[in-house]
Amino acid sequence: MTCSVQCELGLVYDQPLMTCSVQCELGLVYDQPLHALVNRWLVLTHPEEDTPTVQGYLKVSVAVLGPGQTCPDLPVSKSDADDVEANLLWAAGVHLQPAAFALDVFCAHDLPRMDSGTMQTLKEVLGIGKASKELVDPYLVGSYAGREVQTKVLYCNDNPEFRQTIRLGFLFPSMCNTLRLALMDWDRVGHDDIIGTAIIPVNAISAAGEDGFLPTFGPSYVNFYGAQREWELWHSSQNEARNEGVEEGVAFRGRVLVSLHTQVGAYPSSPLTNITVEDFEKVRRHRATRQFTVLAHLTHVSLLTEASKPLQVEVSIGHFGNKLENSLLPSPSTTHPANPVFDGCKYYYLAWGDAAPLVSVQCDWEDISHRLHAANALSNAASALKRDLDSLKTQMRGKKTRDHKLLEVLVKECLERAITLCSTPLPLPDPIRHSDTSLDGHLRHRRQRHLAKLVANCQMVLRKLETRGVTQAGETIIQDVAATTTLKAEEVLQEAVQELQDTRDALLRLAEEPQSSIPDVFVWLISGTKRLAYVRVPARDLLHASDPACAGRRSGVFWCYPVICPGTGEMAGLVRMSLWLGRADEVRQWWSARPDLQLTVYAETYENQVTSIGSGKWTNKGPLMNRPTFSDADGLVTLKKDAISCPEGWQFQGDWFIAPDPSIKYNLDAGHAVYSEEVFEQQMRVPGGTWVDAPTHWADVQGEPSSPRDEIQCPSGWAWRDFWTTDVQRAVDSEGWEYTVQKGIVGWSPQQKVYHVLRRRRWYRERHRQGKIEKSTEGPIEGWEYSSLFGRRFHARERRVDVVRRRRWRRKMVPGEEAILSDVPRMIVKTESEDAPQFVSCPRQYVVSAERQLYQLRAHIYQARDLPAGDKSGLSDPFAVVSFCELSQQTEHVRTTLCPTWDQTLIFDNLLISGPLVVPPMQGEVQKPPARPPSVVVNIFDWDARGKPEFLGRAVCEPTVQDPQAGYLPTPLRWHPLRSCPGDTGNGVGSGGGELLASFELLVGGLEDAPPTRGNVYMVPFEVRPRLQKTRIEVLCWGVRNMTTFELQSVTRPSVEFECGGQRVRSSVMDNLRNNPNFDQPHLVFDVELPREELYMPPLTLRVQDHRSFGSRPVVATAVVSDLSTYTVEPALLKRYEKQSDAFELEREKLTAMTSAPMRMDSAARKVTSSEGVGAPVLALTHRQRGIEPGTVDTDVDWWAKFYASSLDPQRSGAYLSKGYEKLEVLGFELEEDPRYSGFTDLISSVPLMRGKGDAAAQVGEFKGTFRVYQLPTAGSAPDPPKFLSSFPSPAPHEITARVYVVLAKDLAPKDSGGSSDPYVVVSLGKQTRSNVKEYRPNTLCPIFGEVFEVSGTLPVNKDLVVQVWDKDLVSSDDLIGETTIDLENRYLSRHRSTVGLPKQYHVSGSNRWRDPELPTAILSECARLRHFDLTWQNSPLSVTVGDTKYSLSDFEPDGAVLPQSLGSERECLALHVLHVAFPLVAEHVETRDLHHPARPGLSQGKLMLWVDLFPSGTPIPPPVDITPRKPRKFEVRLVVYNVHGAPLQESNIAGEKMSDVYVKGWLQGTDHVLKTDIHYRCMDGEANFNWRLVFPLQYLEAEQSMVVTRKTHFWSVDDTEERCPPQLTLQLWDNDLILHDDYLSEMTLDLCRLPKPFRTESSVRLASSKPPPSPSLTTTSDGLTTSILLGPVDEETPLVNLFQVKRVFGFFPFTKVVDGKHQIAGCLEAELEVVSEEEAKERPAGLGRAPPNMNPELAEPDRPSTSFFWLTSPWKSFKFVLWRNYKWAIITYIIIFLLLLFAFLFLYSLPGASVDYILS
Repeated sequence: MTCSVQCELGLVYDQPLMTCSVQCELGLVYDQPLHALVNRWLVLTHPEEDTPTVQGYLKVSVAVLGPGQTCPDLPVSKSDADDVEANLLWAAGVHLQPAAFALDVFCAHDLPRMDSGTMQTLKEVLGIGKASKELVDPYLVGSYAGREVQTKVLYCNDNPEFRQTIRLGFLFPSMCNTLRLALMDWDRVGHDDIIGTAIIPVNAISAAGEDGFLPTFGPSYVNFYGAQREWELWHSSQNEARNEGVEEGVAFRGRVLVSLHTQVGAYPSSPLTNITVEDFEKVRRHRATRQFTVLAHLTHVSLLTEASKPLQVEVSIGHFGNKLENSLLPSPSTTHPANPVFDGCKYYYLAWGDAAPLVSVQCDWEDISHRLHAANALSNAASALKRDLDSLKTQMRGKKTRDHKLLEVLVKECLERAITLCSTPLPLPDPIRHSDTSLDGHLRHRRQRHLAKLVANCQMVLRKLETRGVTQAGETIIQDVAATTTLKAEEVLQEAVQELQDTRDALLRLAEEPQSSIPDVFVWLISGTKRLAYVRVPARDLLHASDPACAGRRSGVFWCYPVICPGTGEMAGLVRMSLWLGRADEVRQWWSARPDLQLTVYAETYENQVTSIGSGKWTNKGPLMNRPTFSDADGLVTLKKDAISCPEGWQFQGDWFIAPDPSIKYNLDAGHAVYSEEVFEQQMRVPGGTWVDAPTHWADVQGEPSSPRDEIQCPSGWAWRDFWTTDVQRAVDSEGWEYTVQKGIVGWSPQQKVYHVLRRRRWYRERHRQGKIEKSTEGPIEGWEYSSLFGRRFHARERRVDVVRRRRWRRKMVPGEEAILSDVPRMIVKTESEDAPQFVSCPRQYVVSAERQLYQLRAHIYQARDLPAGDKSGLSDPFAVVSFCELSQQTEHVRTTLCPTWDQTLIFDNLLISGPLVVPPMQGEVQKPPARPPSVVVNIFDWDARGKPEFLGRAVCEPTVQDPQAGYLPTPLRWHPLRSCPGDTGNGVGSGGGELLASFELLVGGLEDAPPTRGNVYMVPFEVRPRLQKTRIEVLCWGVRNMTTFELQSVTRPSVEFECGGQRVRSSVMDNLRNNPNFDQPHLVFDVELPREELYMPPLTLRVQDHRSFGSRPVVATAVVSDLSTYTVEPALLKRYEKQSDAFELEREKLTAMTSAPMRMDSAARKVTSSEGVGAPVLALTHRQRGIEPGTVDTDVDWWAKFYASSLDPQRSGAYLSKGYEKLEVLGFELEEDPRYSGFTDLISSVPLMRGKGDAAAQVGEFKGTFRVYQLPTAGSAPDPPKFLSSFPSPAPHEITARVYVVLAKDLAPKDSGGSSDPYVVVSLGKQTRSNVKEYRPNTLCPIFGEVFEVSGTLPVNKDLVVQVWDKDLVSSDDLIGETTIDLENRYLSRHRSTVGLPKQYHVSGSNRWRDPELPTAILSECARLRHFDLTWQNSPLSVTVGDTKYSLSDFEPDGAVLPQSLGSERECLALHVLHVAFPLVAEHVETRDLHHPARPGLSQGKLMLWVDLFPSGTPIPPPVDITPRKPRKFEVRLVVYNVHGAPLQESNIAGEKMSDVYVKGWLQGTDHVLKTDIHYRCMDGEANFNWRLVFPLQYLEAEQSMVVTRKTHFWSVDDTEERCPPQLTLQLWDNDLILHDDYLSEMTLDLCRLPKPFRTESSVRLASSKPPPSPSLTTTSDGLTTSILLGPVDEETPLVNLFQVKRVFGFFPFTKVVDGKHQIAGCLEAELEVVSEEEAKERPAGLGRAPPNMNPELAEPDRPSTSFFWLTSPWKSFKFVLWRNYKWAIITYIIIFLLLLFAFLFLYSLPGASVDYILS
């Protein structure tokens, strides 16, 4: 046996899907360990190819399980280490060629330090040796498809030249897609360290197809990234993961120049070879560099969480700009250190003042702009299409309010734009400046080819849109040459949108550039020499181009970059800056684009002082002075004022002056309205002694000295709120003390131990600001900044604990006439020693914008939805923190919801922003695009009474900039996606943290009109908020199901609270969940103001509370219904409801007292009003008069005929269809999966209930109910429409009877050792169980059950019907094969009326008799009433009008149609036809359900075909449908063999005569009962006489025309195995041999159901010229011969007869044999064939052969010729008829000669004696 795997592969994006497959033997899998193949790669091929070629690879795990075996664990591995060729499996005929990658490794540059260098430092100190060690010993390792090869090790070299070629062999094509390059550092002791890892994707450097190319690369540099470049003694696992490429690298680690080419046809002879000098010299042109410049204009650094130390921003590319790198000339790559300032709400920012820092980095790289410009052009085109798609999807989001004409126009514009973008030629390389590689040429041709295909595809879709017309009904007609097809407008628009999406995806794939040798730009937030957070920006996104379409998407554009902490992955701040990368000669273009900027350059140095010990005076000497008197900001470099000289082309302007940092003006309490002063009291002791004051009695939280508690004064403008208080809310004892052994090494403990020697407690005192909250602007005296230690936060006012101070000196530098702005100014600093060389330092650069305006930001925060849970109850108390520039504000927090509605406007006034955000219109000039405004960051938190708020999500939004003087247009609200990952940038696809409905307006100068207020907060203005409409929400709160325990207690008395749009409604409290999980009053109604636009529709939140003892009501589960549009009622339907409100009220009164299902009627309603009488009961069935006897029962038709006719097996259905009977629906899936019925959620749907937060959230139950949302009339006098859900059934428990019809099962999992099972069915509903264990089906995997089970239960307590299939075991316990569960409640309550399936015809008798308690007319009346349709009957002619549609019987039953005899009244038949066409009701069906085992979830254990009828208790239940399996009848096939004519003469006698000892052998196919005639010996002329009767008993199914064979498969089998096969009789002609095996002569096979009429005479016998009709047959015979053919008609006119109908045939039947592959006649059988039933056989007995009773007919002895005898028993006859007849004259001659010879002998013998006697006598 084989297993086959098929999958659809999209080989490339411009080709259709291809079906590929692979086949393997099951034995191969079974022979593996654990009988499984785990994580193996299958080679996929095209099944229709003669010579299979590799189309792809599929990684699978396959297990083959025997009966009773459990599936082993199949772990999923995603590691690249598994991609080895040893894991490959491919079919025979698949050819994989040997191939090799030749990777030329030329050289490497800029490798970081990897060794400690302790000995080298010691040598330098002692002056021994030379500084020759580079502290790195590199080598390169290349790996692919599990093979690794490494280069040689070059010791002590950070710029090594390897000059080697690595050759990696593999099988082509390979499934491995990653060529991994790892730079390693050799270590003498321990393992080698990883410097960095780079991955080259093979699919990016190769292409499949006829126009494809083999993998090729370079020569080009490959950049390596990993951990920070600074050397660390201890390597963390996270740093190792970064160096290995598992996590994103946070720093540049070096680069390697490599090239790659592929050789196919042979494995490499040597894994490593050297590169010749000539080849090495050829790549020098690829190593040529140009000077590039990185410019960073920073405006804001906000959302900081670190506030204890000064911070600065560093920009670097490669190793250029790294301030800790001392091997390169420095660049002004950092901002000056500044103290973080509180923003007044939650975060901190850096206060830089009016001048914004300008950072520039000069670097040298290869000029690859031709590659990156082409890639950027494609990427920008994809971004433009992305914006168009977002706009289209926003317009299409409102399904019920969309404008198809507007959408069509927008789609056309998008397609035209896509065509234009794809038709724009890509930039070409400059042969002078650029070095082209072979991969560049391949990619260029590939992009051109695919762009042309994309243009053609878009043009084709555009032509479809242009040639169609849109009708009023929203349908689109597309005219085609061949035909006219009508399609929905929705489908056409979706096709166009999908084409745009495919085009965008294709452009993104084409934009991949593998040869990007310029490293990424890193922006670091640092404090001193410690790196805190970073952001990594690809260089191609910043690259400048003269054509804006080819520039990077962030080049020169202000962008908000979130910086991420490397250790935690959380966002540490937000940097707004404009990054630009270009050649040095293009820097002027950057300045030209910003004419509003003015450059200011300062030389800078810091004067440092400390306090002297004892005197307390400030000095620049002493033990605390650990830095030079004049130094840089970090104190690492000596910078004396008189030692600094200007660079060439620059000159000083003015003298040195003191320039205090603007951030020094702000104290720690700046921005706070309430501030807490804190100080720690410290005490010490010897172990076990008395506590005394420590030397540092008062300290801060770090333990550094602080002012005493009582000496801390309240600053001016502040007032104390309370007194000094001990903090006892922490982990402390009752007095607030916490204890430790050694501060900083051992943690603090709240319990005092004997060995504790230090303790402390925290004192705090709150103060609040008096008057308006303003930030302090008082500057420091004489410019000094004070601190307790260098490297800590400096402040302006001196404190008692301050021991260090500094002040900043600056001197302005201005460019001279010869200065070049593109060059970075570098100052020359002279040293004190004449022997020491001079060094270079860089000044600070600032820019001041001449265009600075005051703005006002209005953040309209309306609502959010689908927020993640923040509490264990599954809810949150969310509030939003809005941050913009340097300010933050927060909204109110909303309690216990996941979909909060804040309806709040936050106003940010007096925002001073530089740059032309709004460009005023100017006549006659080209308008320049405005600058990108700062982004608004909205963080959503969960408020907690204790502890800090928990982060829920973040949205980064761009405000709309407007000038109110030019006209103000309110910005509409829109949904912004929330990213739940704290470190998410917010610019890509998020991780699903919900959505925020808000809008942001940045107004020049602001608006004077304030928004409306609600208490102390501003509301969203009416012109901005969505247009609200009074809307009614109806809730059918039916009940809850499957509730799990909460806090170890069962949920017994739940209630549900519903919230939408700020309004809440609560259901009643359930009495007892176990007795009745439905609510007593399920119908809830509440009116709420909701948006008219579907786009702004808020979600509906559900909260389930359990009412427990002592008033406890915990929230045990929650749920959110995000999309209420599915429950929205159309306005047209609402008008119909209003029109029929009067009739509706009358019907609703009747329906209120209803206690059964929605489709049930009371006793007064269950009457049939027809022409046959008024008030006739339902079960009083009438008949249809059609000229025949009514009510005739057709005994030849049973239910199985209907089933087989419906399941496309007409051979087993008999004449069912020819008699006009209907079919039923045989579904290959579960009824709930039928899209027509939507899972029966029309009245009651299920909503999963969740509990928990984050990854711990789990489903704890489900809510049963539904909703209806519709707008109420706007007119005040208009009456309210009727309630949609008021006609609900009673929520009281319903007693029902479920009748389960189990038809058959297929492909069951074997449970017995023989590979079979003995299945039976068990049906359970609640505590009731029914089974047919006594009627189990032995030895089968496809049993035919035909069983009906009736179980009763109470809904909804017993709602799950469980149908199980078990395997019967004789000794051990029975095994569960599988089970399926059916939710009866949804079926019972659905208005699709799934209780009893509606047949297509109304029968009053027979097997198809109507089995529903209600007649079709009653059902039609009920359906029309529930859907508010008018129903009118007309009698002459008979017709019915439903709504506006009229139906007549002739529409469904035209004249002349063949109809069955058992149809009922015409009125009922018409009603039934109307039910099928006018209402989506469940038709009569058989569904197929998958069986699953609890131990093997997700793995099907077989399929079960069944259907379920539901009946309410108390109503008459009709008798069940008889689906008992058909029972075979016993028959006898009697074959009387009279003569055989023309039998082949197989042997020759001694006389040379042809002869055969002929006999006939026969058996029924599939049986072992073989019968033979007697032997006609010595058949000389081919005619054999028998007069012999063969009697074959059989069991025959007349309806299916098949024979049932029962037999034991093994001698130890307890039960017989039943098989079905066609009744075919095989007859063979044999030649008998006494010693050897009998010789086969010929044979025939007769299908007794399709028997060709025998020939009348022997001469008319001939062979069929065509094959007979196909019929199922066995392929094996009892003797193993396979030469027989099934006898068929000679021609089309030859009739076929059914022997079971004609009973008897007589004539001549041809024997056949195969000669040279063709069938030929080999004899003719004259016989009589008769079939009799068991009863007839008893009446007309007949013996076997000619044995008694020899009758019916009586057979005489055959009239055989005298030559027919057995030679061993008749020797005389043998002599007479063989020898004498053929050789009598020869015999006589031989006798005479013998006598003469005897006489002569006697004469000669007696002559001497006679002569002597004669002489003597």
